[in-house]
Amino acid sequence: MNKMHDNKFVEAMKKGERVLILPHILPDGDTIGSALALFLALKKMGKEPWILLDDDIPYNLGTLPVQYIVREINPIPELDTVISIDCSDLSRLGSRSQYIHSAGLSVNIDHHITNTLFGDINIVDHQAAATGEIIYSLIHAMGVALDCEIATCLYTAISTDTGSFKYSNTTSKTHEIAADLLRNGIRLNEITTELYQNKPSYQIKLLSTVLNTLEFHYQGQLAILHVTENMLRNTGASTSDTDGLIEYARDIKGVEVAILLKELKPGEIKVGLRSKYHIDVSKIAGEFGGGGHSKASGCTIHGSIDDAKNKLLRVLKDRL
Repeated sequence: MNKMHDNKFVEAMKKGERVLILPHILPDGDTIGSALALFLALKKMGKEPWILLDDDIPYNLGTLPVQYIVREINPIPELDTVISIDCSDLSRLGSRSQYIHSAGLSVNIDHHITNTLFGDINIVDHQAAATGEIIYSLIHAMGVALDCEIATCLYTAISTDTGSFKYSNTTSKTHEIAADLLRNGIRLNEITTELYQNKPSYQIKLLSTVLNTLEFHYQGQLAILHVTENMLRNTGASTSDTDGLIEYARDIKGVEVAILLKELKPGEIKVGLRSKYHIDVSKIAGEFGGGGHSKASGCTIHGSIDDAKNKLLRVLKDRL
């Protein structure tokens, strides 16, 4: 991280009082855990923070103090700072992007290599396994002592974005931070059970339906799954329940790239891309205006699922 930007951020947090924190749309454990950890740290500093989110919170984040997340703030006060969490670009904030430059200072905290550096202060470290790692460092820089609640939020952020510490983004620093969080009294079994071992039955029904769409291309190097609005409706699942489905395609022997196509609404397909070894899927996502990491990226393609599939097949033809 850029120490100059870190120092500017710490100074701003010490001077300012009213801070708006914005997780990204379709939130995951990293953006929610990181936002809550920063919120709690600012509260300990005597500040007045808010976390504003339009979307539903994933069912498996029940050990986090999600009661601090609100859907609206009326009226919006005069803000000192607006902070985006885990957003590579402004589109990841949805309609809430309007708040980014409505305060005296905007801060962009993220770990995606494709980040567009849209803030007044950009604290972007693509070497970090999760935005939670960056928030951990910033909390220390602000001089706030960790407690069990903050540590639980940070552990959730880091665990979920590293695939429970099994993805290649996991580093020695990741484990050193996790060790420190454990020393702060987190209830590890409770966290991991809630995150990974309490799936609702409708999610398993969705998994069964989605696996029936599995296709292989390019001698088995590419695996594609898709989810339609009807599948979600028929199983009682929601878009957030699709998290992790792409791993079933990626984890097949011989597969180098996995794709999950999600129909958000007719004509709008959210694309998830994962690679196992050598393909940089952030470059593929970038061709469609998206981005992310070399082994995990996403984009949006307008058209039908078949349209999106055919466009991606053409782009991947020369890579596989």
